[in-house]
Amino acid sequence: MAWYEDLSPCGYFGEEASRVLRSVGWLEAGRSFLTGPTEKAIFDKLCELARQPWAPVAFCGPHVCDLCQYGGSSGAANVFIPGDDFLYVCPVLITHYMNVHHYCPPREFCEAVRRCAIMRSREYLQAILGNGGRQLNSLWKRR
Repeated sequence: MAWYEDLSPCGYFGEEASRVLRSVGWLEAGRSFLTGPTEKAIFDKLCELARQPWAPVAFCGPHVCDLCQYGGSSGAANVFIPGDDFLYVCPVLITHYMNVHHYCPPREFCEAVRRCAIMRSREYLQAILGNGGRQLNSLWKRR
């Protein structure tokens, strides 16, 4: 997995996609990140959203947490959260990072998580389309 600073454009999905994607929780050993308490309701909601996340693209294998001393959790999916005219994107490992490594996501992301509709609901998909999903869809259809 790649490291991206929180709230920076996320280039993991390509340069064009980075125009509408903001990174959250793309952690890596040797890189500093904010730690501290996060409201349990935010953690619980992220766990729910990460259970079967909407996946506009597929990846070929999992990423294993390199912050853990011995082995670690792994995940291959990402969670897309509607922002204001953009989408936040975080690896599903964000819940592991929060719980085990005390990662504290940015406040504005937490507020977006709080407002986020149920995964795959009509409201969720409309919010995705209205905040960058249309651009991603047309970009990925060209490939």
